Amino acid sequence: MKVEVQFFARCREIVGEKQKELEVEEGMRIKDIIDLLINEYPELKKVKLIASLNHKYAELEEKLKDKDEVAVFPPVSGG
Repeated sequence: MKVEVQFFARCREIVGEKQKELEVEEGMRIKDIIDLLINEYPELKKVKLIASLNHKYAELEEKLKDKDEVAVFPPVSGG
């Protein structure tokens, strides 16, 4: 199955791309995608990461479906 991963802030700087399409196995979770990314881009290990799934904040244990959109970014604050 295919998922689109979007990168924001420091994550985008490390990966060097705004987004990436990944071919992944059925049953993968957001955590598994992050592990794959850390393997490919070890510098991501230094960044606390959170994720959204299809434009909503998501738990890392959520399972992915074909054509899901995952966004990976450091925590943000504002006020």
